Amino acid sequence: MKRALLALATSSMLVSSAFAAPIQWTAASGGNDHWYEWIAAPADWSAARTAALSSSFNGQSGYLATITSAAENFFVGTTIAQGAEIFVGGSDAAVEGEWRWVDGPEAGALFGFTNWKQGEPNNEGGEHVMHINYEVALGWNDIPANRMYGYVVEYSAAPSVIPSPATLTLVLPALLAAGWASRRR
Repeated sequence: MKRALLALATSSMLVSSAFAAPIQWTAASGGNDHWYEWIAAPADWSAARTAALSSSFNGQSGYLATITSAAENFFVGTTIAQGAEIFVGGSDAAVEGEWRWVDGPEAGALFGFTNWKQGEPNNEGGEHVMHINYEVALGWNDIPANRMYGYVVEYSAAPSVIPSPATLTLVLPALLAAGWASRRR
C-alpha cells in the first residue's frame, strides 16, 4: 500500500511539473483575455504543435502561442514560461524568410510584432520554426524543428457571432408570425 501511495504521489508531482494550469491575461491588466498554458515537458516542434492543437480549456481550442505585441511577449516570458526556452507557433517553412503564425486566430498572418535576437532569424542549418529564449531579453530565435523544448499553448474564445441588422429584419417578422399563429390555436 505504501508503495502504491508513493508511486501515486511521485507521478502526480511529475504531471504537475510538466503541466501548469492555464493563466488568463485579462483585458483589465492590458491583455487580450486569452489563456496561456506552459507545458514544460520537452517535445519537438511538430509534436508540440500537435499536442497544442488537440488540447482544449473551458471549451476553447488550443494552439501554439502567437506573440503579437511586446506586452504579450513580456507576459508569456515572465508569467507563463518563467524564463524558460519554449516553442511558439511561428514558422517560415512555407517560404524562407516569411515568418507567419501557423494556427490560432492569426493563422497565415505575417508577423506584425517581432523581437528577434541580434542576427536572427538566420536560417543557420535549415531553421524554420520559432523558439523563444526568455533567458536572453525575451529574444526570439529560429531553430530546427527537431530540437526539444517545452512550449506554450494559447486558448482564445471563438469570436462571438452578432447578427447583422438585415438578419434581424428577417427573423423578427417570423417570430411574430409564429407567436400569432400559436395564440390562434
